This record gives sequence, structure tokens and C-alpha cells, in this order.
Amino acid sequence: MSATSKKTAGARRKARRTPPPRADDPRVVRSRAAVIEAARTLFLRNGYAGTTMEDIAALSGLAKRTLYNHYGDKDALFAQVVADVTAFADAFVAELRESFPGAITAGDLPSALDDLGRRLALGIVRPPVIAIRRLLIGESRYFPELAADYFNRAPERVMDALAAGFKHLGRIGLLDVTDARRAAAQFAYLVAGEPLDRAIMVGAVPPAKQLIACAQDGVRTFLARYAAKGRRRGKQR
Repeated sequence: MSATSKKTAGARRKARRTPPPRADDPRVVRSRAAVIEAARTLFLRNGYAGTTMEDIAALSGLAKRTLYNHYGDKDALFAQVVADVTAFADAFVAELRESFPGAITAGDLPSALDDLGRRLALGIVRPPVIAIRRLLIGESRYFPELAADYFNRAPERVMDALAAGFKHLGRIGLLDVTDARRAAAQFAYLVAGEPLDRAIMVGAVPPAKQLIACAQDGVRTFLARYAAKGRRRGKQR
């Protein structure tokens, strides 16, 4: 074997022994973040069909080979874009279940619901959530399972957590609730529904101050309907 052949064979053996970079390697983390950001931007701008892996590689500043090392195809990348926002929804629901209703008393019911409405509005009407909802609506014909999974893990579970909290508040006499699930849906729409609809259709997220003001008005309307009768009389005196 010639010297050149030996050198080539040695290089190949060394390459085979070199382990791939770990998933938590800072370079890998940066590359994946760049890919996801580029993919989200292009999917939202051009739709799934109008976006290619070449486009994503170019916008992310990575070689196409590097992109394929991270994500095998466009379907996998689209699913990851959705999964990233769904993971935020999972964390939001977990925090909501842990903190609501908590130890709410008659005296702090309005302020507690104000805080809940503010967190809900700011957690839902935010650019990543708006972007993924617009994207899923546009591509739901091609990815119905992703749209269904997002709905079940995000809006549906938020409604479940709210309903459980309102049911408890009804049980201890702070709210007059016969259908906790309907109360949850009405609360969510009152505090965030109009800004959410506008953001999804127009693409512009209102300022936080405006979202909070809308949420506070929604809470007042909710309490006018659902506060226990004794509390409603007390507020009118």
C-alpha cells in the first residue's frame, strides 16, 4: 500500500472514530435555533408547499448538508416548528393547573381573576403563538394531525384547567357556575378573544398595555355574570 493510500485509510478510520457532536453542544444548539427560526419565517411567509429545504438552509446561513444532518426532511422540520410552540403551551398549562384557583377568598376574587386574565391574554396573544396558529390554519389540510395535536395540547387543556378552577370556585360559593366548561370558554374569549382573532387575521399583536386593559374589562364582565349572587348584591351597594 502506498503512503498516500495509508494516509487516506488512516483519515477514514479517524473519521469513523470521531463521535457526532452532542445535542447540547453549543454549536448544535445555535444551528438548530437558526434552522427553526428560518423555517418558521419561511413557512409563515410562503406556506409549506412554497418553502424548500434549500430556502431554509440559505436563510439560516447553514450548508444544506448541515441542515439535513439536523432534520431529515421538510415534514420533520415543520413538525418541530409546531412542537416548539406546543412545548410552551404544555408549560403554561402546567403552571396554570398549579396556581389556579389556589387559595382564593371572597375578598381577593376580583384581583385573582384579574391576574389570571392578564396571564392568559399575555400568554396566548404573543407572536410565536399567533405565528403557529396562522401557520396551522393555512396547512391544516395537509397536516390535520399536527393541528389536532396542537389544539388538544394547547387550547383544549387550557379550557380544562380553567374549567376545573371555576368548578372549585363554584363549589366553595364564590362563583355561580352550573357549566364550568362553558364558563371557561366565555372567560377565555372575554379576556383575549377579540385581540387573538385580530392578531391571527391581521398578523399584528397589540401592545401589552392594550391586552391587559382588554383582559381587565373581560374579567369585570365575567364577574357580572358569574359572581355568586351575594357578591353581586354587595358590589351594587
